[in-house]
Amino acid sequence: MKKTKPAPASNAETQNDLCVLTGEAEKINPHSTGQLHWEMTENLDGERGLRITANDSGGLFSREWIALSAISGVLKAHEAGDFTSTALRPLFTSASRNNAGFLAAILRCADICLTEEGSGGAFSHRCYPDWEKRLEKLLTISLSA
Repeated sequence: MKKTKPAPASNAETQNDLCVLTGEAEKINPHSTGQLHWEMTENLDGERGLRITANDSGGLFSREWIALSAISGVLKAHEAGDFTSTALRPLFTSASRNNAGFLAAILRCADICLTEEGSGGAFSHRCYPDWEKRLEKLLTISLSA
């Protein structure tokens, strides 16, 4: 986990975002290889979000910035039981089919750790009982750390 470096500018909207964390996540599909790379940034309004930045192997994805508050809304709606990556699709404007699954993998990784594998197997997710406390911790990571 790396901290506090300027986020790569991908467009005018994200040009001034500050990178809070970067990391890697294993893909959910047990037959997939390579890692997903992500970053958590803070925009000028002080809002934090996640962005997929790279994929070590095949699979297109979008570098869209997804607000943690929007992710929280989806998790809140599904915190009572298992859900699939499809629940995360509305967070993206891009039509790439990989986006939701890749975001689900990032939400499971050790640095983010808001969800885990659900009872339905690898492609099923469930929120940790204390996911809101974990999210609060992510929101309070210092930019200068």
